[in-house]
Amino acid sequence: MSLQTAWADLIVATLASCGVEMIVISPGSRSTPIAAAIARSSLAHEVIIDERAAGFFALGRARATGKPVALVCTSGTAPAHYYPSEIEASEAGVPLVVVSADRPSELQGCGAPQTIDQQRLYGGFARAFVDLGAPEVGAPAMRAMRRKIAQAVAASRGPKPGPVQINVPLRKPLEPTAPPADVAAIAKRLIDEPLFAPAPALRASDDAIAHVASLIENAERPLIVCGPSRSDARDALHDLAIACGAVVCAEATSNLRFGPRPASVAACDAFDLVLASRRAPAPDLIVQIGGEPSAQAWAPFAAATPRVVIADARYPDADSAARAVITGELADTLARLATAIPKRDRDRSWQDAWRALDARAWIEIDRAITQEPAAIRAAITAAPPHAQLAIGNSLPVRVIDQAVRGGGAARTILSQRGASGIDGLIASAAGAASGGRPTLLVVGDVSFAHDSASLQIARASKAPLAIVVIDNGGGRIFDQLPLRPDQLPDGAFARMWTTPPSLDPIAIAIAYGARAVHATDPAAIASATAAALERPGATVIHAPVAPDSALTFRRAVVAALSGE
Repeated sequence: MSLQTAWADLIVATLASCGVEMIVISPGSRSTPIAAAIARSSLAHEVIIDERAAGFFALGRARATGKPVALVCTSGTAPAHYYPSEIEASEAGVPLVVVSADRPSELQGCGAPQTIDQQRLYGGFARAFVDLGAPEVGAPAMRAMRRKIAQAVAASRGPKPGPVQINVPLRKPLEPTAPPADVAAIAKRLIDEPLFAPAPALRASDDAIAHVASLIENAERPLIVCGPSRSDARDALHDLAIACGAVVCAEATSNLRFGPRPASVAACDAFDLVLASRRAPAPDLIVQIGGEPSAQAWAPFAAATPRVVIADARYPDADSAARAVITGELADTLARLATAIPKRDRDRSWQDAWRALDARAWIEIDRAITQEPAAIRAAITAAPPHAQLAIGNSLPVRVIDQAVRGGGAARTILSQRGASGIDGLIASAAGAASGGRPTLLVVGDVSFAHDSASLQIARASKAPLAIVVIDNGGGRIFDQLPLRPDQLPDGAFARMWTTPPSLDPIAIAIAYGARAVHATDPAAIASATAAALERPGATVIHAPVAPDSALTFRRAVVAALSGE
């Protein structure tokens, strides 16, 4: 249809005008008009066969850049494969725009091939749903279509960023055909018109700032704990900590752990192990910044102390016990809080006690370090500061905080702590690397097996992409949970929980056309990581470690700190 060609061109141009910086396409028939329009445009795009991998690739790119990325696919089950990445995008506040081609209304509900009900496919996870309807002739219809897209993309960007769905019914013929002169003229005029669609912002109210500032001001022993966020609020965090005399405990996923610190900021990088030792001085107020921390010792510790939460657009209060939760752009909120708290002399013995515990903890960490924490430390310290660090869930996201000190050079940390799943980690890292920055992914062997097919995407990375596979023989996070093998029939624990993949990452990488290296000690891991991050393309670094090394390490440090 000639009208459909102009309609598709306007869709793609509008996405670009609204700030979409890349489109990820999965091939199909019904999406032909849109794909052809993308091919005619100058908008950056990638073609990825598997919609599930495409969704995580787009997620990784959008997470790394903070800019919306669009996904385009055919009708039927194709957009359903985006669901896991849409859930993560929703929970983590990452802007994604799904453009789902659909069958027209006359083919719905009559058994037509590749036709399902695509209305509001992602339910409550989508920030907005728009059905553009069948293409119509005339400027009013085309302006309305453009406005609907602008509204959807704006919703993906804020005030609570996340995924949106734009459903596009298309009729045959699907191949591009030159539109009539009047239709082409309308489309061109709209494409050429500037379209300003700023991201809506969320800002904490003055009353909320004043209330939380008073709670922090009145605390004599405040502890700031930073969980997952994509914040660049390091300076504001330090100003707040200095203003109120707090101790700062920042996880790597907060993006507030690594980077220069003023000497006057008291920090405890080993806080998970310090908390587990039960030797930590008790605070009278916890200031939680960002999402729920992943530290194993966090939940019981937080339950015993009054807490306020400072978040972006989410409401991270898992135990429903926070005294206050305020939402808004983190750097702005923290800066305003620091300004609102009057400076006064405070007893520094509280901070000194935490500093002493942290110093002792790192002595014990270095003394007790075993294969898995040593491997993760070696890989991360070998990465240059300008490289992005993508940290896999389960053990890596926890062990990094136990083995790698904060401070030093600033680093960008990418993590999937929205829904905290292990799916799509390789595809997501490949998406992050597509922006051009060298990227290091540290991932467990189960997560690697779960997403190994995404190596077909990673191998084509134009930027260096190092994938360090910590092979500990299965999901060893379960070794640190209360469930014990002796509570189950013989073999059930390994078969149903740890699930060792028993795969060869080297062989898998080579089969997909990626480089592969076997590294069995920290020096070899560091050397392989540094080399991989200097060469374009993907390198899989297989790092086998003892199955119990992370657990043995944690127990040894906690016992030493506890005096046991």
